[in-house]
Amino acid sequence: MPRNRHTGLSRLFPYANDKRARLTLIGVLAALSAAAPVIGWHLVGDAIDNGIRDDDEGRLLLVVLAYVGVNAAAWILGTATWLSLAGVGQRVVLELRRDLFDHLTSLSLRYFSQQKAGWIIARLTSDVDALSDVLNQGLTTLVVNTLTLIAAIGGLFLLDWRLGLVALCVLPPGVVVTRWFQRRSHVAFTDVRTKIATVTAQLAESVAGMAVIQAFNRERAFQSEFDGMNEANRKANVVAQKLSSVFFPAIEFLGVVATGAVLWAGAYFIDVGTMEIGTVVAAVGLLALVFQPLQELSELYGQVQAANAAMDKISSVLDAEIDIADAPGARPLGRIDGRLELDRITFAYGKDPVLHGIEIAVPAGGCIALVGESGGGKSTMAKLIARFYDPGSGTVRVDGTDLREVELRSYRRQLGVVLQDPFLFSGTIADNIRFGKPDASDEEVYGAAAAIGVDRVAARFESGLDHVVREGGAGLSAGERQLISIARALLADPRILILDEATSNIDRPSEILIERAFDRLLTGRTSIIIAHRLATVRRADEILVVEHGRIVQRGTELDLLGQEGAFRRLAKSLHADGLTSAA
Repeated sequence: MPRNRHTGLSRLFPYANDKRARLTLIGVLAALSAAAPVIGWHLVGDAIDNGIRDDDEGRLLLVVLAYVGVNAAAWILGTATWLSLAGVGQRVVLELRRDLFDHLTSLSLRYFSQQKAGWIIARLTSDVDALSDVLNQGLTTLVVNTLTLIAAIGGLFLLDWRLGLVALCVLPPGVVVTRWFQRRSHVAFTDVRTKIATVTAQLAESVAGMAVIQAFNRERAFQSEFDGMNEANRKANVVAQKLSSVFFPAIEFLGVVATGAVLWAGAYFIDVGTMEIGTVVAAVGLLALVFQPLQELSELYGQVQAANAAMDKISSVLDAEIDIADAPGARPLGRIDGRLELDRITFAYGKDPVLHGIEIAVPAGGCIALVGESGGGKSTMAKLIARFYDPGSGTVRVDGTDLREVELRSYRRQLGVVLQDPFLFSGTIADNIRFGKPDASDEEVYGAAAAIGVDRVAARFESGLDHVVREGGAGLSAGERQLISIARALLADPRILILDEATSNIDRPSEILIERAFDRLLTGRTSIIIAHRLATVRRADEILVVEHGRIVQRGTELDLLGQEGAFRRLAKSLHADGLTSAA
């Protein structure tokens, strides 16, 4: 995504482009609503000077009726303005949150490996909530009170320009105080957003790793760490509130000074006979219309600063570069045969390469196995085949086409992945199987479940495949979760299948069921198996031994066992139950 030229809350301006007509109408309603109370105070002054003082009951009645009518109109217009602006604000929040989530799902795995999950969650939750508060209530406060302030100042000068000038005597010190608050509060509220993000990140990590924390008796250590972060968050908030506690009363005091100055000047002008008492009363009322919006805008300013800091944090996500994206002119990929080539591939996560000149060719429907010690680069190859990353040099081709030349979604729709730790989402067992093919019928889901053996897993629950599993598959064994993930892959019917250590955490009885499921799953599709179980790699047409980012041996199991080398060393570490200890 190209970096947006807007910064802070101005980043939200593009979201208003398609709402200009509605915003214009709201602006008209808000202007009329702001003008109404100003007209009302002019009517009060006229009632005092020309109705009460002159004992003109007819004129007084007309002015009173007009006053009531103007304020009734102000109430109706104000309600319409508040509702309309709140609707616009929430629409902007909805679109922003959607764009933020959409951008996150477009980022590569590299981004998520470099950021804490809690930090990302804070952007989508607390930071967006800070914006929501401003756009839901603050936007209305800003528009209505700004227009009221302008209308009140204009009304005050129209009433009597001399009193207007007297009231504005507090403007210079008000500007100085506001500027002081602006400079310091931006830093303070940015620090608040940073501290709360740190707390959220620590909470997310602690919840995810609670079993390990309790197993190693680290509760108090994590509590101490959390207390430190929580205290830092408290101190940051205290600093921000101290600034607000100085600024807001200062603005209110300036309003008191301005009112006193107008009363003193008004009394003088009445004494010399150049002003009526009704004008002074109306001027005091208009001053309330000046400083009440000023006070509310001052209170809003702190909220806006917090939202501005939150938008800066959100922008850091929105501006994150999408390094795995469709090239200009990328074409959709039709149904593939599955012929796979890795041509002289090199790759590095940082500066040091982890793959060196990898060359692999798998025919359509073929099966290869990658074996070797952990950290050798096997899973990295799988991620390149899935195009979670692009190679630093070399080319990954499917059916002779460079993956960088095709639409990513059209390729991924034909790709299946079964991981070492399968993730199940909150929902039913059937929902998790259907995840691979959302439009699948119930019959297709049940067929995939029966083919893999998930129906036997579901049979132990009263509701069968409609049994609700918790996030991550809590309540199911590792083998049961893996069977469900295999059924999910089978239902998706991928042309290329990647099994990444899919049996490494499985007990022997579960392994037998899963190996049978593999026989069904691997039939008729190109497969890449990363495994350390002999029973799993035996079914491959070719076994590749990977060490330090290079393929050091390749061949069938019998060929490799007949040679001195890495595979024979791995085979010697087999356990009695048919497992190897090498990964």
